Amino acid sequence: MALAAKCSSTLCSSFRTCRGAGQSCVCRVPVRLQAANNGATATADKSATSPVPIVKIDNMTDAFATKVTVEFGDKLGELLDTVTALKNLNLNIRKAALVSPGKASTFYITDADTSEKVLKSARLEEIRMTIINNMLYFHPESSESLVAGKSFQSPSRDQTRPLGPKARAVVQTTIEVKEAPNGSCSLLAVTTRDRPGLLVDIVSVLKDINVNVVSAEIDTMGDEANDEFFVTYHGEPLNPPMVQLVTNSLQYYLSLAEVEKEESY
Repeated sequence: MALAAKCSSTLCSSFRTCRGAGQSCVCRVPVRLQAANNGATATADKSATSPVPIVKIDNMTDAFATKVTVEFGDKLGELLDTVTALKNLNLNIRKAALVSPGKASTFYITDADTSEKVLKSARLEEIRMTIINNMLYFHPESSESLVAGKSFQSPSRDQTRPLGPKARAVVQTTIEVKEAPNGSCSLLAVTTRDRPGLLVDIVSVLKDINVNVVSAEIDTMGDEANDEFFVTYHGEPLNPPMVQLVTNSLQYYLSLAEVEKEESY
């Protein structure tokens, strides 16, 4: 009868019979480690396959309508719920391109009272949040990617997290101002963490320093907002001092808003 030898693997502390002279025994990976590996693999697979919700509002492409694009992998279907929600906002859908699953669907909308494109920032934000909330209601799985979806989840504090400030948001705030291709205005590009009311707040900050927003394109990609604004100062493109003022004002306000949302405990 062969003597039992201690396994040489650091992952195993059991005694079992060696397979042969001069050979190390074959041991199994502990169940705890195996389960952790399986969980990590499942998480990676989920993040790799889960689509990112995208909502884009474009006032630049079409001269007579506001272009709204919605995308969430192959989960949105015919978007009849979105069409109804837009009409409930007193909007007309001039035309729509509802494409096959996995592609973006596009709506060209106008105000029902004026038959003109939507220009006011408050109305654009209302449209954006209506689409996002509609997506959260009919597709709860999108809450994992959308900032607005965090309120749909349990607000209870994670008891395993140590006390102190939370880690800062992954999305870094960047602000860039350059002259627009037509030379008649400046193009302001803002990338930051999305939140309800973001568009209205940005336009409000610009108005406070007498910067006029001519047109805008608002892109929401998961928890990231990528917004572009055509802006002027007294009817002209922004000069270098105004570029610095706009950059500093938005950087300060957006950073302050982010800090205020941080949990202290």
